[in-house]
Amino acid sequence: MIVRLAMLGFGNVGQEFVRLLQAKRSWLLSNKGLDVEILAIATTNHGSLMSKKALDLDKVMSHLRTEGSLKDFGPEVTDLSPIKIIENCDADIMVELTTLNIDTGQPAIDHIKRAFEVGMDVITANKGPVAFAYKDLRNLARARGVHFRFEPTVMDGTPIFNLAEKTLQGCEVISLTGILNSTSNFVLSEMARGRTMQEAIREAQTRGFAEADPSLDIDGWDASAKITALANVLMDADRTPKDVRRNGIRETKQEEIKDALSRGSKIKLIARAWKEDDSVKLSVKPEIVEADNIFWSVDGTSSGLTIKTDLMGDITILEGSPLVTQTAYGVLSDLLLVVEGIRHNTI
Repeated sequence: MIVRLAMLGFGNVGQEFVRLLQAKRSWLLSNKGLDVEILAIATTNHGSLMSKKALDLDKVMSHLRTEGSLKDFGPEVTDLSPIKIIENCDADIMVELTTLNIDTGQPAIDHIKRAFEVGMDVITANKGPVAFAYKDLRNLARARGVHFRFEPTVMDGTPIFNLAEKTLQGCEVISLTGILNSTSNFVLSEMARGRTMQEAIREAQTRGFAEADPSLDIDGWDASAKITALANVLMDADRTPKDVRRNGIRETKQEEIKDALSRGSKIKLIARAWKEDDSVKLSVKPEIVEADNIFWSVDGTSSGLTIKTDLMGDITILEGSPLVTQTAYGVLSDLLLVVEGIRHNTI
């Protein structure tokens, strides 16, 4: 089976996903009977490509490494907009990897809608569409008979959404509690070791997991988008990140962290979703975590989530020090689920 992809966004996750496809090509062919071709790659600033046949990925990656751009790659270069690429590309699946827009979730939402309208399945690592428009997108996907998957939007490739969908059928999710933002967790962990917040942020930037402007992480917006996405999917919340009672770590003082440590506790940025008065409430804020709390040992770039259910009680998943490979794997795992659904004619 040949599956053809169009990729919107080609940053670290997109490039690592291509490396995974190349590394796993023999395994995919022999174990899944699957050959994956990429027909289009769209970027905002580094050029876009579209072809009727499979792009030469070795050539694409080599050119990007040496030139830093795809603008002069060859005859496959296109100046079409992402929407026009979706409309004119012969791909079966659109992989949406553009950057989060915390104000509206756009233009990723429109990209996904248009892909559904032309009959493409969609996989996204962009949490914005799930945080801002999950119910509309889910309903449109169902109406069009296409797949919509988004595992790498929260905790990289850790199976959260797929776990609930595949193995917790019949369970009602009562609440969600988690450490969901790696940068904030790293900064707090480093401050507990004596560094200032600015020193910890610079270290996170040097290591490559914090942006030049870390505001979305430090001010709690990224965690807000993630808890909203989780609540929308797992608790039918129909909320947006702007509904979150949000307080990031920017005002957390070294003295507060030292005081917590002196009592055997830690300060963590905790995201929560819970049911109250027939609705779902959301919060993100620094909290004192005692030594007997399961999140006490979640330090550095690690993350964790507790799902409280009516039938299975509490289920906690921890992810230790993820790299970009884990997020790229989330895209790959969703791709395999979409292919499985296509083969079995299910959505």
